[in-house]
Amino acid sequence: MYAFTAVPMLALATAVPLAWGWGLSWLDVGLAAGFYLLTCLGMTVGFHRLLTHRSFESRRGLRNGLAIAGSMAMQGDVITWVADHRRHHAFADKEGDPHSPWLHGTSPAGLARGFFHAPLGWLFDRRTTNPDRFVPDLLADRDLARIGRQFPLWTVVTLLTPALIGGSRPCRGGER
Repeated sequence: MYAFTAVPMLALATAVPLAWGWGLSWLDVGLAAGFYLLTCLGMTVGFHRLLTHRSFESRRGLRNGLAIAGSMAMQGDVITWVADHRRHHAFADKEGDPHSPWLHGTSPAGLARGFFHAPLGWLFDRRTTNPDRFVPDLLADRDLARIGRQFPLWTVVTLLTPALIGGSRPCRGGER
């Protein structure tokens, strides 16, 4: 677990100084930090606290903005993500939990499969969560249903916007 945590951080700490000045700038750092903050707020505050757990109420504009920001994190559309997460809480670490690490047993092979399945592998499972059962409130909200259908658009926006902003500056030596 330490290696999975430390190696990417060390790679980033090594790559940034090596690329600084010819491939990375303060604009790149600002774009990365800004989009990270925006999408993290969309996921944690919007998808998770507001829409999955209904921890607070919000006005329409804030709710829609958080749903769009969460969609830009590219973890799935708002309807599917919230349905999966509500299902996860309904069946936590039991049969029916879409991303439990314990569904493959406690043998070394089962733990290895669970180690992959819980954070990522479950996304490739063809079985889907029934949105009519887990998110009827979101399906009834025309704005959220539309934002969910627009997931491909928000994926394009989150990929192209930093490139368009960051790519508009001159390269080293003023060349393009």
